[in-house]
Amino acid sequence: MQMEPTMSPEENLNSTENQGEEKTPSVEENTIPPEKEANTTAVPNAEEEKKEVVKETESEIVLKLDELSLEEYPALLDKILKNEQWMKFGTQVRELQASFEKKFQLKVHEKKEAFIAEGGNEIDFYFAPEYKKNFSFLLKEYKNKKGQHFREIEANQKANLSRKKEIIEEIKKLIDQSEHNSTSYKQFKSLQEAFHNTGQVPRADSNNIWQTYKFHVERFYDFLHLNRDLRDADFKHNYAEKLKIIERAEELAQHTDVIASIRELNNLHRLWKNDLGPVAREHRDDLWNRFQAATKTIHHLKNEYNKNIDSIQDDNLAIKDGVLNEITKLLENKPENHNAWQNAIKKVNALKEKFHAVGRVPKSENKRLWNSFRELSRQFNQDKNYFYKQQKAEEKGFVDAKRALIDEVKTILDDPNYRDYINRMKAVQNDWKKTGRISRKLSNKLWEEFKTLTNLYFDRLKNKVEALSAEDQAKLASQTNFVEEVLKTEAPTTPKKLETFIEEQVEQWQGLNPNASSPAQRKLINHLVGLWDATSLSTKEKAAYKFSTQLSLIKNDADALNKEHAAQKKKIDEISTELIQLQNNLQFFSNSSSDNPMVVEVNKKIEQLSKQKEVLSEKTNAIKSFVRNLNKQSDEGVTETTEDTEAGED
Repeated sequence: MQMEPTMSPEENLNSTENQGEEKTPSVEENTIPPEKEANTTAVPNAEEEKKEVVKETESEIVLKLDELSLEEYPALLDKILKNEQWMKFGTQVRELQASFEKKFQLKVHEKKEAFIAEGGNEIDFYFAPEYKKNFSFLLKEYKNKKGQHFREIEANQKANLSRKKEIIEEIKKLIDQSEHNSTSYKQFKSLQEAFHNTGQVPRADSNNIWQTYKFHVERFYDFLHLNRDLRDADFKHNYAEKLKIIERAEELAQHTDVIASIRELNNLHRLWKNDLGPVAREHRDDLWNRFQAATKTIHHLKNEYNKNIDSIQDDNLAIKDGVLNEITKLLENKPENHNAWQNAIKKVNALKEKFHAVGRVPKSENKRLWNSFRELSRQFNQDKNYFYKQQKAEEKGFVDAKRALIDEVKTILDDPNYRDYINRMKAVQNDWKKTGRISRKLSNKLWEEFKTLTNLYFDRLKNKVEALSAEDQAKLASQTNFVEEVLKTEAPTTPKKLETFIEEQVEQWQGLNPNASSPAQRKLINHLVGLWDATSLSTKEKAAYKFSTQLSLIKNDADALNKEHAAQKKKIDEISTELIQLQNNLQFFSNSSSDNPMVVEVNKKIEQLSKQKEVLSEKTNAIKSFVRNLNKQSDEGVTETTEDTEAGED
């Protein structure tokens, strides 16, 4: 079995995690992780907040060392020992010990000189204050605690090593089975998960145990002949996921925040090692080499960052200050309308993203930057909220103004002398345009109501209709109310029940003697026709029922029927012309096979158009039938009138 010459992901991960730990503590200490802001206010998550608290405590200890008296050292060391994160205070403990020893030696020297000056013998001098004993005791406790901590880690790592060896043995047993099926594959995946969930092993054994594990995993896949589809599917999945990891690593190589890139790179290596299995052999080296190349690039950036950390952080500080200055300028020149505010919001969001994307800054400036950033964000949000509250109040005034105009038009329509208001109606239309901007949904609703009323007014003038009588007004109101009630009524969705429902509504509507061209009639037609869309009928059946519904509403209006007949006849003529053209085109293929794709396509088109023409012909025949019935009813009415007249003469 050929092994990969490069180091394993686990070995590389250890290298990634430990590189530069002792050389560059300032990279971790001098910065606070950027806090993630949700829309308007920067709020750090729990993990970042915890880290920040720890670092603030560390800084506080370092800053106060020179101010501490010797008697205060034991209490400070005891505080560190009782902290949950006590292992992270190694540097502080060493500084604390060195500072204490330095101060204590000066104190001993001072006490000794005073003792001798008072006539004492140097050999008899003894100075062991209580705080010295307490500090020494706590320091010893710290060292014992630290030693115990590392002994526990070592024991856990040895136990993990033993467990991983057991898992490898179980994988070997699976390989030696005479039959490999889906059950053995599930067992294998379970063992893989157990291996990856087991913790770290001693570093000296890390690479060896990984290579052994990888060797037997590949053996298992090689022996899995009866489930090649299963293996290939796994290979394909692993290949796709590893490609994502590589692409993400290559993106990290372009990021400016090197420390964040290193941390995410560690996670990518863990995913590569723990969560994903092998890929097809022909892809293994290429994928690993590409991943290693991205890893080396990021490590090179980290090394360059460490060399130039001071200048880089100064540059980052200048960029973040620039972002804060831009937000400040936006606050000084507040937008005055909706569009300007929307542009300002987009710009501020972009500046916030830029602020978060910039890398670390000098630690001494970090708190100032974040406080300024939060304050500016808060001020921007306050100004934005105030503007839109004012807009809401203004919008209420605009809505009231629009409603007042609608009420005025209604009053004019009710006035018998409505013709005298033509100039005022024109002025009302202009006033509407000046009433100001409101929300789109409400604006559309009010506009439809206003437009219907104004159209009604001018239609009266155009048609020279006299003022409606009280009876006509009542009739119009009843028709409008009927349509509104139908719109609110929940219609059935089964075809038979829906057909009965529509017939009932049409019969009631016809009893109100509606005007076929009225807005209420058009509104009712659109609603009833649209009800067929909710049924389970085929598309063809829905179209037939829709047309029948439409005809039932205009069956008593000869003009409307004639217009519909003309429209359908025009469509038939257009289809007939296209059919003639297609049939002429077929003559060019008279010697061609019926399997010719072009011939097949033309014949298919002819068949579709013929069916459409047949449907349209049925519609025109139905319309003709309605027209004949109307004419017959009209003739019968004339005959009856004549007979009545003659009888009266007799």
